[in-house]
Amino acid sequence: MKTKKIFLIGLIFIFALILSACQSNWEVPVHSGDKKRNVIDQESVSFYIEISQEEIDSVPLGQMFYDIGYTLIDEVSFITENQPAVTYTWDNIAETTIISKTGQITLTDGTKLQPVDIVVVPSDLPSTIEFSIMDISPTVIEAMGLPKFPKSAGQVIYEAEAEHVIMILLDGTQYQKLSDMTNAGKLPFLGEKAIIQKGLTVYPSISTAGSAALLTGLPPCDNGVFGYGYRTTDLTTLFDLAVQGGKSVIAVEGSSLPFNLRNADLILSGDRDGNGYSDDNVYLNAMDIIQSRMPDLLYIHFHEIDDMGHTYGPDSDEYASAIERVDLYLADIYDALPEDVLILIFADHGMHTTQEGGNHGTLTADDLIIPIIILEK
Repeated sequence: MKTKKIFLIGLIFIFALILSACQSNWEVPVHSGDKKRNVIDQESVSFYIEISQEEIDSVPLGQMFYDIGYTLIDEVSFITENQPAVTYTWDNIAETTIISKTGQITLTDGTKLQPVDIVVVPSDLPSTIEFSIMDISPTVIEAMGLPKFPKSAGQVIYEAEAEHVIMILLDGTQYQKLSDMTNAGKLPFLGEKAIIQKGLTVYPSISTAGSAALLTGLPPCDNGVFGYGYRTTDLTTLFDLAVQGGKSVIAVEGSSLPFNLRNADLILSGDRDGNGYSDDNVYLNAMDIIQSRMPDLLYIHFHEIDDMGHTYGPDSDEYASAIERVDLYLADIYDALPEDVLILIFADHGMHTTQEGGNHGTLTADDLIIPIIILEK
């Protein structure tokens, strides 16, 4: 009797192992047209669940698409067993569509699907975009004559030698909004001086991931900054290389530091006048630095555009007004700069409209396409 009981327990254990193996080995093919592009599988979903700084049981489907090579998408179709395909405009479901460790997809409206195949219709927009946020540091490195990154996904997009370089981050600035306002004559400085190029940021399209990609020239899968909660990278950054090369680096920030800017002389501007925003103080601190002790590399981070976008949305008057104020700041900064300066102006991510105002972080054009502007003086 005892032998029989042990035998049954053994069978149950083996069955459990087999069932577990089957559950952990699922994969869903992802197609574009007739061509299989790649698969989403249990291992890739589990990776993000396990490294998350929070306790989660699913990840954004956009993360999986980005990892297998998609950036901008028009439509997605899900095929399930014995059911007709269901097709969605990707932008309509991108923000909240998630996939669990079991391969179950939950859509924005709460619909749950267990797809056996996914068909993606990519957007044509990437063919019109030549630049990336990862190109900015390699371009700065070239201009300053610094040693190159040990590894980089970025390229030099503007060849120039300069005594000083200034990097100006316009947080949360949507490419299309900035371009439309410039073309409409609402931004005198950018309208006169700038050609606004399209660039792509990384996914997730948030400040931490964008800052890491900016400063390392590498995507999240290489620099280890996968999303919220990651505020530093172990890899060599632009500021590391600059200081190692004997260059002075000053970073002028707002009220807080969204990402570790090690090896920079950091100035937190705060909200000294109590108006609820820091951009005016960032501007004053930047002007003081330029006029009193211009470093070899100056990094300036304006936050208010992003703040207005979250509260009121990227189509609001408040968002546009924040951009107009920054345009005035840029004009004064440009006039105050010495000669022989390379100027790079860019965003870390864009912004899309929500019912509550605005947000970012998705695999959509509004969030991923960023403005990149290069000027010389």
